[in-house]
Amino acid sequence: MESFSEHLKRQREERKIRLSEVAVQTRISLKFLEAIEAGNFDILPKTYIRAFIRDYASAIGLDPDETMKRFDLYLESLSPEAQKVEAETSRKESEKSVGLTRTQKIAGAVGGVIILVALSYLAFSPTKKSEPDLNSYGRMQELSRRKFDSVYRASVPAKTDSTRLVLSASDTVWVNLVVDDGRTYDLLMKPGTEVAFWGKKKFTMTIGNAGGLALSLNGRVFPPLGKTGVVIRNLTIYKDGTLKK
Repeated sequence: MESFSEHLKRQREERKIRLSEVAVQTRISLKFLEAIEAGNFDILPKTYIRAFIRDYASAIGLDPDETMKRFDLYLESLSPEAQKVEAETSRKESEKSVGLTRTQKIAGAVGGVIILVALSYLAFSPTKKSEPDLNSYGRMQELSRRKFDSVYRASVPAKTDSTRLVLSASDTVWVNLVVDDGRTYDLLMKPGTEVAFWGKKKFTMTIGNAGGLALSLNGRVFPPLGKTGVVIRNLTIYKDGTLKK
């Protein structure tokens, strides 16, 4: 009997639509689309599985509502043990989005000690630069922000005519970002994560869980984009601060 994922793949192939074309239309990464067609739902962001499947169905010309009914029947057909595994996977994913694991807490504590030692050295160094008056947690957040900034600054050198876009997550958020119709990034941002990108003309995004993401352009903070759980597609931000949905 044909499985749910096999049905989707067959429907796409019968329509002679390449998976790369679906990726361009939906702005869902090819890796996630391949996982849907392989029935490997465990690697997908749990919050967005249903949204991804609906978008996939629309892109290949299927009725999204009928496709979701098929998906629900597929879930019901799982054995009790498979359902238990699926529920446990969802529970663990949820826990990850709201707290740290024990290993992460230990790693964080060790990292905190290292950071405090480094800060102590800097505090008594005669060549130190002035730092903002932050508590230990604030310093860790500042160092974390600089780490993310430095990663993207290294890959996208800042120029005098560059425009800086900062994404700050207060909840788990999935973002597909295209910079100047060129570089593309797929991000699954956890609460407290902040990343920066540089471009010349515009940034185009598809955002899952819009209520969990804040944007700023060259220091200008934009109003909330939407409510929690809302998906925004093809949002474009131009260098002058203009938003186009």
